[in-house]
Amino acid sequence: MADNDQERTEQATSRRRDQARQEGNFASSKEVSTLFMVGAGVLVLYFSGLWMFSGLADIMKKCFHLYKGELTVSELHTIFKDLSFSFLMIIAPALLIPIFGAISYVLQNGINFTAKPLEPDFKKINPISGFKKIVSLNALAELVKSILKISILTYVVFAAVKKEWANMPMLIDMEVAGSAAYIAQVSFTIMVKTVWVLVVIAILDYAYQRWNFEKGLRMSKEEIKEEMKETEGDPIIKARIKSMQREMARKRMMADVPKADVVVTNPTHIAVAIRYDREKGNAPIVVAKGAGYVAEKIREIARKHGVPVLENKPLARTLHKTVKVGMEIPADLYKAVAEVLAYVYRLKQKRK
Repeated sequence: MADNDQERTEQATSRRRDQARQEGNFASSKEVSTLFMVGAGVLVLYFSGLWMFSGLADIMKKCFHLYKGELTVSELHTIFKDLSFSFLMIIAPALLIPIFGAISYVLQNGINFTAKPLEPDFKKINPISGFKKIVSLNALAELVKSILKISILTYVVFAAVKKEWANMPMLIDMEVAGSAAYIAQVSFTIMVKTVWVLVVIAILDYAYQRWNFEKGLRMSKEEIKEEMKETEGDPIIKARIKSMQREMARKRMMADVPKADVVVTNPTHIAVAIRYDREKGNAPIVVAKGAGYVAEKIREIARKHGVPVLENKPLARTLHKTVKVGMEIPADLYKAVAEVLAYVYRLKQKRK
């Protein structure tokens, strides 16, 4: 495992990251979700705690008042519906707390819908792989994190209670409302301090989860090469395909040499075949060109099919350098090509 981690030294590609998202693998921290939910609970208690307390007190008053007389079954049913609805409305703000957990998930990972984690995977129930997860480094890190979190929170709660320990005996002489308000104030103070502790824990845990996630996505050089082969194709095959395409284009070009009017040469290194058809175009077209062995083949085919081969070094070099096969010659070369074609046409007339 250590050797494998040492080999994975390259950053993950975008394709690897997309695959991880499709599989539901994200750099998410449970501590961030816990922070959001606890923070939402504190806000709910701060803004609606008194209202919820008053509503519950009203419900209890109603219950004690109704139990004084005898009630029929239909009356009990109606009372139960009313009390249930009232209780539901009172605790409605608290029911919104889980939504903040979903918000924290979206903030960490964005919106992503995938059914991959729901697919059956027999590896998850494999006892050997399960035991490996129990004794893994991640499991040890989670254990240490849980112990530290519980220890810190216990210390924070203990320190807050110890600070108020001297005021506890006064609760005996207080009225119920006063003692309840005092307990609520102390509890709220403890919850606020707990939220600040959770903020620090969530930041550190998210940084660790992000680092661990990036470490798990790292790839070896061989994996990157294999991925490039899958996405872009094998370089050897691509080179072979390009070679075949060039060969096919060369064969088509050679097939057009017998249709040319003249072949201009350098005289040995370069050969350019020119064809002029007044019905199809306004200017002569380069139907074939090449250097070295290709130029030799063009001259050979031209002589075999009776196409005139003329030596004109400047024109041959310019056409070979500036004009592609199948394109018309540029206007600045009209005069030079026209002189060559006129000479070829005069030769043909003399032969006839």
